[in-house]
Amino acid sequence: MELVDRYVHEVGQYLPSRLRADVEAELRSLLTESVEERARTAGRPADTQLASDVLREFGVPRDVASRYAPEPQYLIGPRLYPAYRTAVKIMIPVLAAVVLVLMVIGQFRHQGEPPSIAPFIRATESFLSGVLFNLGVMTFVFALVERAIRQREAAGTVWDPATLPPVNDPDRISYFGRIFVLYLIAALALLFNFFPEWVAVVVFNNADSRVYPLLEPAFSRYLPLLNAWWALAFALNLVVLRQGRWRRTSRWADFALEVFNGVILLVIIAGPPVFHYDMWVKLVLQVFLVVSVIKACAMLYRLLVRRTFEPWAGR
Repeated sequence: MELVDRYVHEVGQYLPSRLRADVEAELRSLLTESVEERARTAGRPADTQLASDVLREFGVPRDVASRYAPEPQYLIGPRLYPAYRTAVKIMIPVLAAVVLVLMVIGQFRHQGEPPSIAPFIRATESFLSGVLFNLGVMTFVFALVERAIRQREAAGTVWDPATLPPVNDPDRISYFGRIFVLYLIAALALLFNFFPEWVAVVVFNNADSRVYPLLEPAFSRYLPLLNAWWALAFALNLVVLRQGRWRRTSRWADFALEVFNGVILLVIIAGPPVFHYDMWVKLVLQVFLVVSVIKACAMLYRLLVRRTFEPWAGR
C-alpha cells in the first residue's frame, strides 16, 4: 500500500544507513499485517482510511525511528552528528592534500636549493590554522542547524499521515547539502570580512613562504553587496532546513537570490580592477556568471511549469 510505503520511507530518513534497510523491511511487514488485521476485524477491505488510522496510532515517523536508532550519545545531536563527523573527515584530508600540493609546487619551482625542514614546519602551521578555522565554522553551523530543527520538532503540530511526502519527492531537502551550503556561506563571509589576506595562493619552498594575494584594497567596495547576499542566502537555507523541505515561496526566494548573485557578479566584472591578476580572475567570474544565468533560467522554468499542489506540499 502506497501510504505504508511512504510512512516506512519517512521513518528510514531518520535512521543511520547501516540500519535503514533492515528496519524498513521489518516495519513494512509489521504495518502491512496490522492493516490487514484491522481490515479483517472491521469486516471490510483494507483501504487508505484503515492504513491512515493504523499509522496515526503507530506514531510520528521521527518518534518511531527513535525506537530503532541506537541510544544517542552525540555532542551535536543524533540526526546531525553523523553528518558532522563525515564533514570533518572530508575537511581534514582535503586541507592536507592542498597543503601537500603547495609544498610540492614550491619544491619543484626551487629545485637545486638545499633541503630544509622549514617548509614542512610552515606547511604544518598553515594546515593547523586551516583545520581550526574550518572546524570552528563547521561546529557553529551544525549547532545552529540543530537548534533550528529542534524548534521545528517542538512546534507540536497535529500529525496527519496524508501529509507524508512521496518517496520520489522533488522538494525533499538534503540535510547534508543544505548544511554544506551554510558552512560555505559562513566561511566565505568570515574570510572576506576578517581575513582578506588569506584569499591568496601560498607556495612553500626551502627559503620561505611565497604569498600571492588575490584581492586589492579596493575590493572592499563590493563587501556590502556580498554581505547582503551572504546574509540572505544563509537565512533562506536556515529557513528551508527548519521547514524540512522546499516550498513554493522558498523556491521563489532562491530564484531571486540567484538573480541577485548574477547582478553582483556582473557589477564586479564590469567594474574597475580590484584583483591581482584581474583579467584572469574576472575570466573565471564570467564563467560563474554564465552558470548563474543558466541556473536562474532553469529555476524560473521549473517554477512556472510546476503548478500542482499536493497535500504534503507547502505554499
